[in-house]
Amino acid sequence: MFAVTILGNNSAVPAFDRHPTSQVLTTAARSFLIDCGEGTQIQLINYKVRRSRISHIFISHLHGDHYFGLIGLINSFALLGRQQDLTIVAPEALRQIIELQLKVADTKLCFNLHFIAITQSCLLLQLPDIEVSCFRTDHRIECYGFVFTEVRNRRRLDIAKVKEHHIPVSFTTTCKEERITKAKMERL
Repeated sequence: MFAVTILGNNSAVPAFDRHPTSQVLTTAARSFLIDCGEGTQIQLINYKVRRSRISHIFISHLHGDHYFGLIGLINSFALLGRQQDLTIVAPEALRQIIELQLKVADTKLCFNLHFIAITQSCLLLQLPDIEVSCFRTDHRIECYGFVFTEVRNRRRLDIAKVKEHHIPVSFTTTCKEERITKAKMERL
């Protein structure tokens, strides 16, 4: 199960009580930041989001209201002594922007910063508890939407207990892999 916290959902220019785009998707194991508009750090504090749980940052496109807060957040992570790896997933041009900003500021990171370039609709990430894919959207510039899918552990059947309690085989099968279990049970 996961939860989404909307830190900002619009406002390309500063406006009272409206914030540039940024959302946090939280799972039991980690958090994902989706877009990082200016002011995202303050919103993370306001919503009491633990920055240390953010393992990946996904940037949909390179309009400023979706990424102008990113370099500040990366720098804050370094100033706070972050040790965990951080992965940025975004259009390729953002890698060059980040590298230039870190170089010009002579910023030394105390954590590994990984970059996954989005070049097409595809499966981006497979973790034990979640998969993330992207799809191209219709926007003025290259832009992607993200789909986060929870990976659930398959239920395990104790065949001996099923037979012991006289549970009909049809109650224990729902998918192709489970049909194999059904075939095994019928042989018993």
